[in-house]
Amino acid sequence: MSTFPVTRLRRLRRSDRLRSLVRAPTRGRTWVLSAEVQAYALGLTITFLALMLAAGSLAAERDENVIGRLARGLIGLGHLIWAKVALAAGVALVLGLAIAMAFGAIIEIGGVTGGEPWRRLPLLVVGLVLAGGALGALGALLGALAREARSASLVALLVVLPIVFLGLIPAEGVPPAAWASDALPFAHSVRFFSAALYDLSPWGSVVREGLWLVALGAVFGGLARVGARRLLV
Repeated sequence: MSTFPVTRLRRLRRSDRLRSLVRAPTRGRTWVLSAEVQAYALGLTITFLALMLAAGSLAAERDENVIGRLARGLIGLGHLIWAKVALAAGVALVLGLAIAMAFGAIIEIGGVTGGEPWRRLPLLVVGLVLAGGALGALGALLGALAREARSASLVALLVVLPIVFLGLIPAEGVPPAAWASDALPFAHSVRFFSAALYDLSPWGSVVREGLWLVALGAVFGGLARVGARRLLV
């Protein structure tokens, strides 16, 4: 039997030893400052805050015996619900911009290649308002069903975890979880933020997820308007 294959193999192994890995001198964005981390940070913070704020503030109107007087004369239940939605959207906007600015400052100070897409901030503002409004409508629904401020805050806290968990499950792995996640604002908010900040051509994803957030906000807001009648009892 010929020894040529063995000799050739030994030569190849010697040549492999001469090879070395060359690390590129330029630095890319680390995983801590990645697009996904920033999008999820915005989504998690806004989801937690908007649900707690809208649910607790609406139920507190009943605890303080205010909602009855408001509904009888000053404003209707629908106006009260949308006021809570607007409050959640405003707080989400302020807090979301603060988080984006903090990420941007860290990226700029660290000199990370790629930097923060400051020109996309106006698009991010739209996403923050839509996400905060949709989550605020869901929070108002939880507050109307819970009726009491303490119960509403507890229910909102318990609901946040499943919402986030469903949004983190890959659609390819568990399709039913992905379908359930599409019926909630968290996953759409994260996709909107990620596309708005980092996609080369974000308009398709932004429009699609924005319409989802508007539709979910309208559905949850309408259900909260119906459920708010329980607060008058």
